[in-house]
Amino acid sequence: MLDLVRCEFTKLKRRKITLMLIVLSCFFPLIVVMTTKNGMSGDLSTHYLKMRFDLSFTMTQGYGLVFLAPCLIGMLATILFFMERDNDTFKNIRTVPVTITKMILAKICVLFIYGTLFSLASVSFTIFFSWILKVGIIYDLAYKLGFSIIFGLVITIASLPIVVIIVYFNKSYLVSTLLAFFYSILNWGIIGLFETMAVKGTAKFLNLFPVICAMDWTSGKLVDHVIKDNLSKEAYIMFPSDIYAFLVLGVTLFLSLMLMIRFYKKWTR
Repeated sequence: MLDLVRCEFTKLKRRKITLMLIVLSCFFPLIVVMTTKNGMSGDLSTHYLKMRFDLSFTMTQGYGLVFLAPCLIGMLATILFFMERDNDTFKNIRTVPVTITKMILAKICVLFIYGTLFSLASVSFTIFFSWILKVGIIYDLAYKLGFSIIFGLVITIASLPIVVIIVYFNKSYLVSTLLAFFYSILNWGIIGLFETMAVKGTAKFLNLFPVICAMDWTSGKLVDHVIKDNLSKEAYIMFPSDIYAFLVLGVTLFLSLMLMIRFYKKWTR
């Protein structure tokens, strides 16, 4: 399995994906931190300065990663899953003792690694730019960096449905990339339309959507480690329980893997 994962990384290395990952994880945090800096007042209290740093951190997580991560995962999946098709290497694959299931798992492992690295790098650059530009007081770094790893894993699971769609339609790179962007925009549209009307029934329904569930569950875990001045009481309604979140994300992971294996096997026949 490790050899397969290493092989998948080699494919991405040829496409300069690592460079794109670094650029994306650097560019958005810089915009966020500069926006936060421009909105700062002359208040020099510790409470206010911590709140400004938290604003940069949560904006990177909520706006940057929730929107950009599914797009990144979709583009990576397009390369990983389509390379054998484009190079017509399915016949060669059938001659080696590697099952389709192992190939799929190796590709998914690479997606998890890149998703986690993207999240960790984004938060690290947010911290770095906050320090360089003197935006707020940086604190609780160990938790925030550890949280970024968990968030990367969770948002990758939540992005797997778009990978299933990409594999199912089996279209060009451009169409697959557009599908990934549409998936991100769709989730943000749902959040914008319904989360402002948060009630218990609506919250449970919205948290059936993997990306929204991932965002709300991680937000609930983060809330005790940030300044909560701007957090409304209605926001707590949106936070799903651990059991509910694990169930939604667990089912998403299982069904996505089963469907990817099924669709991918059709390509090799």
